[in-house]
Amino acid sequence: MKNKSRQNGVLYCVIGTLMFVFTVFYIAPNSGGAADRIIGEIVSNVSAGQSVVKNMSSSKTNEKNGESADTATAAAEPKNDSVAAPLLENETASGNDSAQSEPGAPYETPDDIAAMSSEYISAFSKTAPAGKVTECFFTNNGATASVGNIHIKNTTSKKPDFAALLKEGAKTGIKDVSAPSVLIFHTHTTESYLMADNGVFYSDYKTRSTDPTRNMVRVGDEICCRLEEKGIGVIHDTNIYDDTYNGAYGRSRKTVLEYLEKYPTIKIVLDVHRDAVYTTDTDHLKPVCEINGKKAAQVMIITGADGGPVAQFDHWEENLKFALALQSRAQKEHEGLMKPVYFCNRRYNMDVTPCSLLLEFGSDANTLDEAVYAASLLGESLAGLICDSASK
Repeated sequence: MKNKSRQNGVLYCVIGTLMFVFTVFYIAPNSGGAADRIIGEIVSNVSAGQSVVKNMSSSKTNEKNGESADTATAAAEPKNDSVAAPLLENETASGNDSAQSEPGAPYETPDDIAAMSSEYISAFSKTAPAGKVTECFFTNNGATASVGNIHIKNTTSKKPDFAALLKEGAKTGIKDVSAPSVLIFHTHTTESYLMADNGVFYSDYKTRSTDPTRNMVRVGDEICCRLEEKGIGVIHDTNIYDDTYNGAYGRSRKTVLEYLEKYPTIKIVLDVHRDAVYTTDTDHLKPVCEINGKKAAQVMIITGADGGPVAQFDHWEENLKFALALQSRAQKEHEGLMKPVYFCNRRYNMDVTPCSLLLEFGSDANTLDEAVYAASLLGESLAGLICDSASK
């Protein structure tokens, strides 16, 4: 039995190695969708030293790979004026009617999220779990550089002086914070979360939803709330772009360009997502930290540059400075909230302004409450950064 187990182990290692090599040298270089930020990425020292492969399940990988041409072709897509008006119909300064946390008050689980959690637990009380949820905490996992309290994973061939860029600080270009200054949107709007922190997930519950009280719109709402309480003008686009994955980045790009034309005072553009981190199909990881005695999903900032599949990326260095400034402030104010900044050869529509980022709030194994709490915390830090920048 021992020899057979050892043989099986060797076989699994060989298969795993071949899959990794295929992913790194074929899938990643030819992919431009949001999944490329995670496919084949090796993350060490997670969950008491365990090595895990950050990867999607087979169905999720196929969904993400379906986007592969979006980022590469989005810049060349013509502006479609015929869809401009309906696309802007979902424009809102404060998202939807979901119950956001009270301005200035310590975060408490909103009543509607608590009710959804109770309904979820009741609905699945007699259902056998499909797998377990494992908590993990990211510090400098996979980082290639560190500056003080922040860590950066640089997968580009560029070698920026991160310390110097952090010292320079972010230049948002915002003069009047009360004018529309920030645009929040969601290329993968239907990404959603588990509803209860009970350590398991169920095959009959899908972490995709068109309900804005459950999906990424709800996370964006909380960021909006934190900005608005500081008097910052923010627009929240709640359109769904991922009803089909192919073309999602191209569709969201058209809308973003319409907003920038309509509101030239917008300087910060944030595409808000969640991640998915699996060790196996039956073991899903959720990046989580504890702040003020309450669990929050950890947040990853993605910022890009030209190189590899990206031929042109103007002002990538300004984006990077903004990413470093936000990362540093959030880590200082809410220690442990941030995963390492991911600096990569991807565009993800981050080339539209010098302060455009993609943000990932936890994974599909986090709860909605954990993600919304993280959004409240990061929103506070973002608001402070914007106000400080505008006052200079």
